[in-house]
Amino acid sequence: MRNDIQPALQTVKSYFEKSEFYIPTYQRPYAWQVPQCEQLIEDINLHMENFDDSSQDNYFFGAVLIAQETGEEHEVTLIDGQQRTTTFMLLLKAILLKIDKELELQPTLDTDARRLVKRLNGLKEQIVTMLFNVSDDEKDDFVDGLYYPSEDRIKYLNHSISEKYASEMTTILLGKDFISIKDRVHQIYRRQKDNRYTSFYKNFRYFYNMCDDLNIFKLINFANHFIDNCQVITITSYNTDQAINIFNSLNGTGVPLTPIEVIVSKTTANASDRKNFEKNWQEIVQRTDSSRLDLNALITHYIFVKLSEQNGADRRNPGIRAFFSKNKHLLNEDILFTSELNTIINNFERVSDTINGQLINKLNGNLRPFVSSYLFFRQDNTYLEYLLRLGVLIELSELSYSHKLFKGFLEEINLLYSQVDSISIDELISKIRNHIHDNFIYEDVKQTLTESGVSNSILYVNEFLFALEKGINFNLDGNIDIEHIMPQSGLNRENIMADAGCSSQEEFQEYAEKLGNKILLESVINRGIGDAWFRTKKENNITSGRGYIGSRFPIAHSLVNYDSDTWTKNDIDKATEKAAERIANFVFSK
Repeated sequence: MRNDIQPALQTVKSYFEKSEFYIPTYQRPYAWQVPQCEQLIEDINLHMENFDDSSQDNYFFGAVLIAQETGEEHEVTLIDGQQRTTTFMLLLKAILLKIDKELELQPTLDTDARRLVKRLNGLKEQIVTMLFNVSDDEKDDFVDGLYYPSEDRIKYLNHSISEKYASEMTTILLGKDFISIKDRVHQIYRRQKDNRYTSFYKNFRYFYNMCDDLNIFKLINFANHFIDNCQVITITSYNTDQAINIFNSLNGTGVPLTPIEVIVSKTTANASDRKNFEKNWQEIVQRTDSSRLDLNALITHYIFVKLSEQNGADRRNPGIRAFFSKNKHLLNEDILFTSELNTIINNFERVSDTINGQLINKLNGNLRPFVSSYLFFRQDNTYLEYLLRLGVLIELSELSYSHKLFKGFLEEINLLYSQVDSISIDELISKIRNHIHDNFIYEDVKQTLTESGVSNSILYVNEFLFALEKGINFNLDGNIDIEHIMPQSGLNRENIMADAGCSSQEEFQEYAEKLGNKILLESVINRGIGDAWFRTKKENNITSGRGYIGSRFPIAHSLVNYDSDTWTKNDIDKATEKAAERIANFVFSK
């Protein structure tokens, strides 16, 4: 195995003579935006204006780091330089489409036109070999319009697990014209206007419009200058591990990698079987995509597991980058690392299917790593109920999560999770129960629950406890809305306010936001009843969702037989008092 590195100054044309550009799993996603593309074009144009052919003073784009190791599946692995390489290919594709467009317009009988066609076909021939792996015969047929490359001939192979839209390059490179590309590119769900398009497409579109604005002679001059008089330095390493280490070193002093990129690149470099690690990591990425646990959150949960396991003086999460800087050894065992991450995902998915897990997920997000850490060492879910109680107090307290009564206490108890032989689950539960009774007052908590503006997350706990009282099965599946029994707004607001006995708008708003006025309701039913009167919501003749009677949520369903057709301040106060007592009893119960 060769350990040397080989630098070479190459024109864009010679750089793209390579058979492929493989972007490995640990690479960043494509991040260049139109302003960077504009600067690129401006730099090329400025250099072209001042170019002295006799001096051969070519424009230099910077360095590209590639790995070229014998026996690897891919001949050329692009370690650093993905952004420029991708952008160059988008520009070349835009030039190619402009050439095709011009060729359709050129006459064939005129001598000058035939010369121009020959120049355009020569340029077309060059570009197709830069973007695709084609034989000489296929290249000739492409120029004659008899052949078009398929996906397997594209030189661009993006396997980055961080790149959500890698297929976009395939769509663009295989497109036969701008309109077909525009119709086929990905549009990101829920994004508006131009933000719905990927950087791949927006940058390509910019290049296409730029080329389209050029007359044919300016286009030829620009394309030839870009291909023949612009250069990159390729730094080729014949040892992939060495190349990755160079990459880490370069990025350590330049634009910083994200914490996840650091983890992946260093673990890849240390992996006993790099291909197996990449396969395992891809599986983890896919699993986090399908769960509600993203990669950054997953690594945070992993850190809490390790803090518990280490049981040392460091009980607080220092952040991903700082933690792995101190615990570099954890990235030396790639199989154990990915196995433990999969265990965390398994536990997260399992607990997310339980009602306690669902309720905890509705409360302060800082609770979740403690759930993962606990379940990594212990399979009994009873403890989670008591963690839920503490989560309710976090939502109700004027103190933030960062206060020692919450964060400090939970970090201390986290160190006990791994000690399964010496500390029982009952002891963990006892610590939480005692902590609550020693530091919080029942009447204060109950009073807070009766006040207006209690967090909506508490509604989920209230609904669960009500179902528990009634012996009713309860789940949080599907789309759920927060329903105001006395509506906050609507055409009937003045009359509803009068029926409720509210003397002012301020009082009306206060009562609207009380715990007793808010319940859970399926989204489809909530849309159907809108801001209707209470008596209308109670009735079963509403076609869309059938009103409260059509709900699976027990509080809504219980209101169907409520002994009044109006919902007043007094009704809200009674419902609020019952809910406050129900939740406070849960938090403080032995």
